Amino acid sequence: MTATIKVLLAESDSARLKRYKSMSLWRELGMTAEQTAMTTHEALAALESGSIGIVVITDRPPETDAAVILRKCTEKGIAAVVIVPRTEGAGVGRYFSMGACDVIAEPPSRSRLRRAVMRARCIAAKGKPGEEYCRAAEKAFAVLDRGNAGFISKLRDFIAHSEGETATTGSAAEYFSFNRDYFGKLFKQETGMTFNSFYNKFRIEYAKELLGSGKLRVCEISELLGFSSVDYFTGVFRKQTGLTPTHYREITALR
Repeated sequence: MTATIKVLLAESDSARLKRYKSMSLWRELGMTAEQTAMTTHEALAALESGSIGIVVITDRPPETDAAVILRKCTEKGIAAVVIVPRTEGAGVGRYFSMGACDVIAEPPSRSRLRRAVMRARCIAAKGKPGEEYCRAAEKAFAVLDRGNAGFISKLRDFIAHSEGETATTGSAAEYFSFNRDYFGKLFKQETGMTFNSFYNKFRIEYAKELLGSGKLRVCEISELLGFSSVDYFTGVFRKQTGLTPTHYREITALR
């Protein structure tokens, strides 16, 4: 069984801190968010405990100073997500340069925060994705024509490291260090389908796992998987399964 990841929430606003702490997504992702900090000093002290796997910081210096906390996270090898004021705009790049694995605008939607935390979890777990994600990947790989073992192995690594992100042919090509056109042709040659077809198959398998778990609403699953709208997600899901996401969930619940 995978060890529970402990999350530290650093937020100087007590009402927001209480709201973040009470979110069900921590339990859903196999985490606990019992440790909190309302000051930079408290956050640094908590990080010294050695038990924290992920930090979610709301940047409100000097009370909770993301720059200082990120420095300690980098030193300790701890994955960190930063929540910033919506007015931050183009300045968010500096947080990435300081070691943040994701930066999201305040107030974050539940699905956006979940996506950021999933990305952090993958880093905290040293690249090991969540159970639902793993099951979906296995089902998607099962339909591929088996090509070069090295190619398939690297493709598995790419999918494992893409949890919480939306992969594209371009991002996959970059991971393989190929140009986009060459990668597209090579993928078809090695697997018998295009990368987009494979990735859509994987996303729908992942959607089915999430629908079956009952943890997320359909609109949250759509956003998590990177679909442009719920209607588009529903259309793709129906095309592959013959059912709407809602109908699939209802049938799964009866089993």
